[in-house]
Amino acid sequence: MRLAIVKWFALSVLVSPIGLILSAGPKNAPHRRPLQWGLYQILWSRSYGQQLRRQIAPFASKPDYVMFYRDLGRPFPKIAVDAINALSATPMVSLELWTWHGDHKGSHLPAIVRGEYDDFLRTWAKSARKDGRRILLRFGFEFNGDWFTWSHDPAGYVAAWRRAREIFRAEKADNVEWVWSPNVVSCPDTPGNDMHRYYPGNAQVDWVSLDGYNFGEGHDKWHHWQSFKAIFHRPLKDLERRYPDKPIIISEFGCAPGQGNQRPTWIKRAYQALAEHPRVRAVIWFNLDKRRENEPDWRIDVTPQSLQAFNETFAHRLPNQR
Repeated sequence: MRLAIVKWFALSVLVSPIGLILSAGPKNAPHRRPLQWGLYQILWSRSYGQQLRRQIAPFASKPDYVMFYRDLGRPFPKIAVDAINALSATPMVSLELWTWHGDHKGSHLPAIVRGEYDDFLRTWAKSARKDGRRILLRFGFEFNGDWFTWSHDPAGYVAAWRRAREIFRAEKADNVEWVWSPNVVSCPDTPGNDMHRYYPGNAQVDWVSLDGYNFGEGHDKWHHWQSFKAIFHRPLKDLERRYPDKPIIISEFGCAPGQGNQRPTWIKRAYQALAEHPRVRAVIWFNLDKRRENEPDWRIDVTPQSLQAFNETFAHRLPNQR
């Protein structure tokens, strides 16, 4: 989603501001197991640990996961792994299949498949194995969108994934769990770009995942206000049916601020909607202000009401939980 203009052509349901707001208090928590939660926190300096602690301070509990981005030009992120583990959380590394300061006009998939990034991947895997702590690796996410150069090539993507995964296996980096993460809607929405054509196979994948957002009204011609259920229900049911043995995580989600009580209501209803998807183990909120990139301010604590709604639902912990 970093550079994405996500086109929601379908799955559209307007959220009415009128009507019963579902209670999401602790006594009504609908999940068979405690639903874990996480945040995206940008990684850009050695003060990352301080930034992270400052960002999570307003929440009712510590996150279970913290997600951040890396590219093909940066080594194993030990600073971030240390800071996240200091919170007793698990890092999720979203690996972009390009270099941030390189040419973004062409795909790096052929180079990965040819072995030109073998040394990079092998060094990364060795560092992860030496570190030994649990890490989720989201390899080339949102491949079914039209905003990344590793899109529109299912065969190339699968081949790149399998080559990278085999390198990690050879290096015995078994503490790294691989997350397959499409966007909820394929862009373009054509048979050749169906998300499942990019699936590397059950033996290659540890988690299946989805990314999706409510961009709200007025963002562009493709978007309008959508409920969590309108965005996620059908794609989640599809994952549950196709990959019955895989745990599910929502690796990126968020809601535009909207007007009045729209976002707090959206958060509460999102939490309730997940009662229909007990295989979803965790959700990660994209907690970043992206107005400079013509996207919404996704931060939860942009208003006290939104923060309260999140703390009463996703970040709520029972007395025997941390």
